[in-house]
Amino acid sequence: MEIKIGLEVHFQLNTGKLFCRCPVESSKSDLFRFSRRLHISASELGNIDAAASYESMRSRVFEYIATDNSCLVEMDEEPPKRPDPKAIATAISVSRALKCDILDHIIYMRKIVIDGSNTTGFQRTAIIGINGHVDTSRGSVRISTVCLEEDAARKIEENGGKVVYSLDRLGIPLIEISTEPDIIDEEHAVEVARTIGYMVISTGNARRTVDAVRQDVNFSMGYGRVEIKGVSKLAQIKDVIEYEKERQENLRVAVDIIKSRGGIDRSTFRLVDVSDRFKNTKSKIIRSGLEKGRIYGSLLRNMAGTLKNGKLRMGKEIADLVKSYGIKGVIHSDELPGYGLSEEEIEDIYSFFGKREEDAVILIAMDPSRVNVIESAVFNRIEKILSMDLSETRGPSSEGTVFLRPMPGKDRMYPETDVPLISVDDDLMALAESIKSRTYNEVVQDLVVKYAISRQNAEYIASEMLVYTFEKMADLVDAREAARLITQIIPDLERKYKRTLDQDVILDLCRRSSELHFDRYQLEKAFEIAYETGDVESALRDPRIQELTKEDLRNMIEEILRDRGDVSQGSVIALIKDRTERVFDPRVAIECFLEIKNKK
Repeated sequence: MEIKIGLEVHFQLNTGKLFCRCPVESSKSDLFRFSRRLHISASELGNIDAAASYESMRSRVFEYIATDNSCLVEMDEEPPKRPDPKAIATAISVSRALKCDILDHIIYMRKIVIDGSNTTGFQRTAIIGINGHVDTSRGSVRISTVCLEEDAARKIEENGGKVVYSLDRLGIPLIEISTEPDIIDEEHAVEVARTIGYMVISTGNARRTVDAVRQDVNFSMGYGRVEIKGVSKLAQIKDVIEYEKERQENLRVAVDIIKSRGGIDRSTFRLVDVSDRFKNTKSKIIRSGLEKGRIYGSLLRNMAGTLKNGKLRMGKEIADLVKSYGIKGVIHSDELPGYGLSEEEIEDIYSFFGKREEDAVILIAMDPSRVNVIESAVFNRIEKILSMDLSETRGPSSEGTVFLRPMPGKDRMYPETDVPLISVDDDLMALAESIKSRTYNEVVQDLVVKYAISRQNAEYIASEMLVYTFEKMADLVDAREAARLITQIIPDLERKYKRTLDQDVILDLCRRSSELHFDRYQLEKAFEIAYETGDVESALRDPRIQELTKEDLRNMIEEILRDRGDVSQGSVIALIKDRTERVFDPRVAIECFLEIKNKK
């Protein structure tokens, strides 16, 4: 089966917000909050977009945090100003680097978005360049469009029917580069994203924070296009593509099983209130559901063994959907017995629904007001999957990908009335000409020459798009130690402690360590403690940072020799580490060991 892969690569710019003159960075302080509800509207053709309709049915309230880099434009209380010319020039420069045709006029459009990520209920976007390409080791990949749009608000939290967003990110210029489905496989996708990335980052106008670069992966293996939004790391591109391949293959198997039994029957799918059947239950999950609402259940005709059975996970498809409506999840018969339900309760529910061996039963705890919406949404999703129409928008998750919403289409577009047409004149082209892009290989070579680090380390730093962070670290600590931290120490600590530290925290730790004249071993121990505790101050005060003196090491080695007898030079470092968590210089330890051994 032919697999098609395309990318939409997004880069925030540091040129100032797109439609006002606010800066892109903020102090993260809250000025005040306000709330909105967003309502659906028709496109310029008079149609309602499927994704917008879905968001409307979720009926959520959106709370916005005003920050010191937001103004009345972000609050939708004032019309947008003329787009920032440096942002437009940067997008033109990138378009030219990608060999695109530059449009003579830039015309902004509105994309309907009512998930709360924009206070206006739409996103402004414009095409800058078209019909380009990027050369890779596996052939040319066509670039369909380069767009310049406003970034969305940053989601802070979601609890039930309320979502909180910060306005600090809303309105930041965002370059979107879309490829045609010319990408061969997941490794090629990573190469394409990296190659495109350097054309933007090397302009010097790209923002350098953790969330400043995001990739959307478009994937199809014949069952409709799936858009996986918000893949933040290059390595994760490969993971989500591999997961999506396996997911769709397993859904094909599940669908074949269900259809071989006769398929589903809409007349038997109806969410019925079964709360009274659990009034004496000892199940904590069911009791919790009864405290907040009611328990509803339905028969799933012919679906036994497909909801959760090895790699068959139709139950997750249903659970992801109901979670998007603010419901915690579902219980289904492929997971029973379990969840604290007694055998008598399980048999009673099966009997109530007339469950046969090939049938499944599903239970959902929810407020009674949501029943009709959830019943329709769940059945429609099952029916859509059984038709093997898997087109939808998904997001990355710890397991692979997760359902976000239906796939949007042309019905979400309508004209922009506040932003005037922009002519790409000589002045704008001259500004674009002054902004230069560099290739990945040029960046690697510059790192090797300027900082005297190995090419292997330079390639890692460049491929992970960590050049800015590295250069800032190299201003504070030895460049080779900065390279070691980025390529080895930090990745190992992230895996060990399952924690990431913001770039600002990493740079602050380097700065403070430099002020305290830490050597390499103290610096690395400070990073380990910071990842362990999540706090720079704790790391710097920790007694483990105090380096063992030569006398300390001598005494410890003599104790080791007294306790263990003869010890080899190769094992002494590990034996010292077994006795203390304080840092020490291994070279000094070996020197002490040899001095003591030679005296004997």
